[in-house]
Amino acid sequence: MKFSAAILCLVAFLLFPALPAAHAFQKEAGPVKKCAECHTLTVEEAKKIFGQGADNVVAVLPGPFPGIWEIDMEKAGKTYPVYLDYSGNYLFNGQIIRVRDRQNLTGLRYTDLNRVDVSMIPLDDAAVYGDPRAKHKVIVFDDPDCPWCKKLHGEIKQVVARDSEVAFFVRVYARNNNPKTMKKVLSIVCGKKNAAKLLDDAFAGKKLPPATCKTNAVEETAKLAKKLGIRGTPAMVLPDGRLISGYMPADKLLGLIRPGK
Repeated sequence: MKFSAAILCLVAFLLFPALPAAHAFQKEAGPVKKCAECHTLTVEEAKKIFGQGADNVVAVLPGPFPGIWEIDMEKAGKTYPVYLDYSGNYLFNGQIIRVRDRQNLTGLRYTDLNRVDVSMIPLDDAAVYGDPRAKHKVIVFDDPDCPWCKKLHGEIKQVVARDSEVAFFVRVYARNNNPKTMKKVLSIVCGKKNAAKLLDDAFAGKKLPPATCKTNAVEETAKLAKKLGIRGTPAMVLPDGRLISGYMPADKLLGLIRPGK
């Protein structure tokens, strides 16, 4: 009796159901093992793979999904997560997005790997929103002519109104060295205790008074932003040193500052 190819395939499928991908190539017989029990990669082995492509390899970890390693490599003063499959033949340098919640896992890991030493950032010339003695201090790098800074500014005020344990210290500078913006920035910095009110006025489009002091605080803020790798505004340094760029609503911002609250 002859059987068609389709029928034979169906019989094979019913008799031999597919094994999970992570277990399909276990070498020894016995209980199913975890991936890390069958596959290993040391930091030294990873260094040989990258060669001159990395200044240093600092860690090798299980990747965000089975079958790959996360390799944390240093390059030009920053630490980047890249991915290598278990065969060692395929290197992936890009963003891994978790579909379920659209989380950028690579971006989150990069932020975690490149935390800032918060103690190195002076706060003397910052405009303060909230109680300066608050337990959770967030440092913001702002440009008074930046539209997204203006939008974030409203969210910052909401956070402060909702949580007295959070304060924002805003350091202003002219990101593009615009002379018009520089005048506003100098006016705000020279305002000292009135700096927060002057920044509010700048975002509201009001004319600010001329600067009444001589200071290099603005230049120092610009240098610090460059040193931290800040390429745009707004940018925030959270209390735990994570550097966050761009606008976000108050709920999300508060969740980052005080997880679980």
